[in-house]
Amino acid sequence: MSTNDQLATLVTQLKERRALTFQDKLKSLDIRDEIWRKYIDLNKGSTIDATAAQRTGLCTDMCCERERLTRECQRLFNPYEFDSDTRALNQSLMVTQYSRASADQAMPSAYDLRSGPVLLHTMNYLITNIMDKFDQDREQADWYNFLWDRLRAIRKEITQQHLRDETAIEVLEQCARFHIFCSAFLSEYSRDAFDPNLNMKMLIDCLNQLRDCYLTHKQQNNYQALQNVAEFSSYMLLINLKDDNETLLRIRRLIQDITHISEVQVALNIHRALLLNNTTKFFSLIANEATLLQSCILHRYFHIIRLKRLHSLVASTRPGQEISLTDLTHILGMDNDDETKDYLEQLGYSITGTSSGMCFTTPTDNQNQQEQQHPINRLSQKLIKSKFHENLKDIITGRSDTPVVIPDINVEDSFDIQGSFIGKIPFDIDSSTSFPARRPLPPTTTSNNTTESRPQQRPISTRIQPAVPAPRPLMENALRSLASTTTANPFAMSSRTISAGNIFVTATSTTATPTVTQSPFRFGGFGVNPAPVSRSDAPNPFTQATLSTRLFDPKSQTLVTSQPALPTLNPPTQAIRHLPSPVEPVLAPNPLPKTPFTKPDLVKQPPVLAPPVARRLSTGSIDTFINELYEQLIDPFVQETTCQIFDELISQWNKLTTETVKIFNELLSEEIFSIATEYHNDIVLHEKMYNDTIMELYERKRKKYLTRKYFVIWLENSLQAREERLILQDLQLKYRFPKNEQLLEFLTGLQLISEHDLTVEQAADILKSRRYLKQAHLKTIERFSTDLFQELLHDELQSIVRESNQELELRQKLLTSSLEKQAKLQRERYLRMKYISLWLRYIRRRRKERREKYTTSKRVNESVQRRSNKKLKENSHQYQTLKSSFDQLATDLNQIQLFIDKLTS
Repeated sequence: MSTNDQLATLVTQLKERRALTFQDKLKSLDIRDEIWRKYIDLNKGSTIDATAAQRTGLCTDMCCERERLTRECQRLFNPYEFDSDTRALNQSLMVTQYSRASADQAMPSAYDLRSGPVLLHTMNYLITNIMDKFDQDREQADWYNFLWDRLRAIRKEITQQHLRDETAIEVLEQCARFHIFCSAFLSEYSRDAFDPNLNMKMLIDCLNQLRDCYLTHKQQNNYQALQNVAEFSSYMLLINLKDDNETLLRIRRLIQDITHISEVQVALNIHRALLLNNTTKFFSLIANEATLLQSCILHRYFHIIRLKRLHSLVASTRPGQEISLTDLTHILGMDNDDETKDYLEQLGYSITGTSSGMCFTTPTDNQNQQEQQHPINRLSQKLIKSKFHENLKDIITGRSDTPVVIPDINVEDSFDIQGSFIGKIPFDIDSSTSFPARRPLPPTTTSNNTTESRPQQRPISTRIQPAVPAPRPLMENALRSLASTTTANPFAMSSRTISAGNIFVTATSTTATPTVTQSPFRFGGFGVNPAPVSRSDAPNPFTQATLSTRLFDPKSQTLVTSQPALPTLNPPTQAIRHLPSPVEPVLAPNPLPKTPFTKPDLVKQPPVLAPPVARRLSTGSIDTFINELYEQLIDPFVQETTCQIFDELISQWNKLTTETVKIFNELLSEEIFSIATEYHNDIVLHEKMYNDTIMELYERKRKKYLTRKYFVIWLENSLQAREERLILQDLQLKYRFPKNEQLLEFLTGLQLISEHDLTVEQAADILKSRRYLKQAHLKTIERFSTDLFQELLHDELQSIVRESNQELELRQKLLTSSLEKQAKLQRERYLRMKYISLWLRYIRRRRKERREKYTTSKRVNESVQRRSNKKLKENSHQYQTLKSSFDQLATDLNQIQLFIDKLTS
């Protein structure tokens, strides 16, 4: 029987049932839950995430219908759930109570879980209608037990649904404030009415959940939306004061950005004062700077800190020294001297009265100062009570003037008067209800590069048309999962034409392009929200015969064209609408037909000019001719140059886009792999912990059962042996037998005489032969035991000898190997020293040769330098001689010339 048929059968059965009693209604609700589970299993892999849908609450009341019916059947009510006027049960006032989870308990249905807003509404109802009755006549123990149970149920449903949004955080914060308030104001009650340890455990669980939620929002960069992080970070610090610096290390990630806020500063100052053992500053900070809840959470430390301070004060003073009671009141942070006196007297210290007032006398060495009793931990008026102004609901909510929540009187009822089921099943849920959507199945690609969609599920029945809930928008993790599993190009979009405003980015009327103030060749990232580019009606330079006056508009920095410069791109194989696509790679356009460069007719056939006499060229005609010739020549060059520029830019852009897509795919695959690895590790860890817990529980039950079983057997045997021993002891005393063996033999003889009609002599002979056989049997047993012992001893000695021989052989092998290894090491050391000495000898010889070579070259250079200097001196001397001779000759020539000139004149 298929799942569809089972689902149809269950729906028919549910519609035809008539439930008039509580048991029948509960059975109908079980069928409804089974329909829900079947429906979820049937839609796995399509549009609904089964795991998330099962833990998404659908209950809209403060108490689910199943629990209302169960508690009404079992008569389990609380006085706070009765109407105040009629004193009758009011189902609209019922709140889900806590039930302990067990290993064999099934996962609750989505109809039994309250959603996040309903949990917040329930919490606000409890705050404004129940918590606000703290100071009224009703017993505060019942008040606390009711709220403790309902708040724990709320936190359990938050954990079951894995809620970590702002609504869940607000509910957890209110639960934590309630437990902090009760830890101080209910501390004077007895353990039967209020258990401080259990209350503190609930508070620590709340704070741990809040810390995880805060860290999750911090990782998602949603930290600024949370308003009370500093407040609860201070509570986390103050609740772990005894852990010293480990507390700061555990929550350092949480408070590293908010240490400047007053709540955190007060908590750090209190922590610092306690580390320095400065109790005066500790109590002063609590009285003057700490809030009410901070003082309440510190109330449990007051007695420990006061007792420690008192012991250190006694140890640091002389015995018998008197200390003013007023000073001690200030040091211990008490309200007045009378409270300090009562506190010290309960600890066993003595108070004396002097002329200056009451004094505390330190005990002497011979006095035994042990606490007589644990002092009553009274609530301090100065530190705590003075900060409470009888408005508990504003303290719990953290806001002033909190409005009173009126419960909805119209609770959900799935049955009419006749018992027919009229509630909602998965097919009747409103289409506006949304569940976490599952990523769509990847399309299958055929050999012809065409995409085919997978076959859809056939309908459940011709009578049932399920309305699938509308899926939520995909989150970041879903987008990553979608990008990693699809076989199509995640950046390929549907076919679109290229706008003339930016020919390097494909766009249509619905697709946005980068803003016009940016460069058309710049990659704007994956998250840009640009504005569409408007068209222009300027002529296209690639289709017109001539260019316009300006190819680029200086204001918009875009091409001023109206027709597309490139042909329409081929449509991609698959379009994925969910992912934000980066700038797509641009395909190179089809090359424009280049106009072959041909000279104008003016160049091929020069015009026949008129004779100079008939016509003269003017300046205007020459300019006109030059402009026409320039326009005919420049058009082909401009087209060819522009095409080349566009080809280069497009190739560069495609290369950059390809690299960008490649890097993005690598990063995305690494991120998905890391997320999958972490998730797998978490699953393995939880599975191991679960198996260990199951095995531990099984072993514990098994040990308990075996212990009880063997204890019963031992008890029965011991009682029987005790009765037999008492009977034998009475008979031994009655007949005065010195030994038990004689008594047993006498009883055996009586049994033989009575059962077999034997005479006394025959019974004596039988007992005598029995005694002889028993002695022979004992001797045989002794002989066999001696032989067996000798054999075992022989075997043991042989095994010891064998093991000693093996150990000796092993030691010899180890000694041999160690000697060989030592010899090998010595040889290696010898060879190393030998080669080192040879290397040093070689280095020294080389150094000596280099030194000798350097010395020889230096000497040669010096001799060459000396010869060159000597030759230079000789040449300079010759030069001076020649110069002087030439100077003399010039002088003689000048004189001869002067003489010739005189003769001529």
